[in-house]
Amino acid sequence: MSLRLLDAVQHALKADTELMEMLSLESSSPSNEVVMRFTKGMEPEITISNETVPHICQYVMPGRFSPNQLVFEGKFCLDFYAGTGYAAKELFERSFQVLHDKRITMPGWGTYLCVLTYDADFATGIQGVKGYKAIFDVDYLRMN
Repeated sequence: MSLRLLDAVQHALKADTELMEMLSLESSSPSNEVVMRFTKGMEPEITISNETVPHICQYVMPGRFSPNQLVFEGKFCLDFYAGTGYAAKELFERSFQVLHDKRITMPGWGTYLCVLTYDADFATGIQGVKGYKAIFDVDYLRMN
C-alpha cells in the first residue's frame, strides 16, 4: 500500500511544471536525472550536499486503519533540501499547492483528500544545505 502512495505522490509532483522547473527537471526527464532530485524513502539515493540540492525525500509515516477496515488513514512526509532556507520553503509551498486539500491520483489508484498536518524547518547538519519538512494525512482504500 505504501509504495502505491509514494508512487501517486511522486506522480502528482512530477505533473506540476512549476515544481519541476524549481528542481531543474522536466516531466520527460530520464529516471537517472529524476532520482537525483526525488527519493522514495528516508535515505536519499545520493549524498546530499550543497552541490546536489534541491532534493525531495518522500516517505511514509505510521498510519492506522479507520473504523471502516477498508480505509487506511495514512501519513506521508516530504523533506525538502535546498541551498537556502527560503528555497526549501519555496519547494514546500509549491508542493503544498499541488497536494493540500486535493485527491492524489494516478492511473488505477487514488486517495481521498490529502491534508497538510505539520510543516517546519529542520537542521540538516550539512554545510550549505537547509531543510524543510511537511507531513500530510491522506486516507485511501486498502489494497489486498
